[in-house]
Amino acid sequence: MIPLNPGASSLAEIEPTVSRPAALPDRIYAILKHRILTCSMRPGEKIVEAALCQEMHVSRTPLREAFNRLSLEGLIEMKPYRGFAVAPVTVSGYKELCEFRRIVESGSAGLAAERATPEAIERLLAVAETRYTMGDRATYNGYLRANSAFHLELVRATGNRQIESVVMSALDRHQRPLYLGLDEGVDAAASTAEHFAIVEAVRRRDSALAADLMARHIGKAEDRIAKAMEAAGY
Repeated sequence: MIPLNPGASSLAEIEPTVSRPAALPDRIYAILKHRILTCSMRPGEKIVEAALCQEMHVSRTPLREAFNRLSLEGLIEMKPYRGFAVAPVTVSGYKELCEFRRIVESGSAGLAAERATPEAIERLLAVAETRYTMGDRATYNGYLRANSAFHLELVRATGNRQIESVVMSALDRHQRPLYLGLDEGVDAAASTAEHFAIVEAVRRRDSALAADLMARHIGKAEDRIAKAMEAAGY
C-alpha cells in the first residue's frame, strides 16, 4: 500500500513531510496529479483503474472523483471505449500555456511592484536563486521546484488569491515537458539573474519594468523549450 502523503496543491510545494489532505478523494487526486506532473505517469499512458484501486486500497468511487478533477484541469482524458489516459504533451498546448503565463504573470509582476510589502520583497529575495549542475538530474528537479517557488511568491506579493490560484495551476502544468527532460540545458545562473532583476524592479516600484522583465523571462524559456519539444517529436 502506498503512503497517501502528496501534500500541497502546487507541485512546487509538495514535500514528503507536508500534511496530507484529510479526505480520501483529495489524497488520491494529489497523488495522481503529482505523478502526472512529474511524468512518472507518462503523457498518453493508459490509466488502469483496477490496478490503481488495488494499489491504493480504494474503491472506484473516490478514484473517479479524483479523475473528474484531473480531467477538468486537462491532465487526463476520457477515451471512448478505452477508458482514461494521461493527457498528451504537445508543442501547441505548451505555447498556449506560455502565452497565458506571459499575459497573467507580467500583469502580476506589475501589480506586485505596486503592492508588495517589505516582508514580501524579502521572501522574494530568499527564493530568487536557482541552482543546477549540468547532467545531475536531482539538482535539475531542485531547480524546477525553486523556479516555480519564485514565480508563486511573486504572485502572492500581489495579495490577490484569484490570480495566485490560476498562476499556480499554470505553473504546475508547465512542468510536464521539463520533467520529461527536455530542458536540461537551462542556464540556472542566467535564470537567477533575471529573477533578481524582477525583484529589483518590484522593490523600486517600477511596475512597467517588472511586467516587461517577467514577460521576457517567460518568453526566453518558451522559445528554448518549444524548440526542444519539436526536436523530440512532440
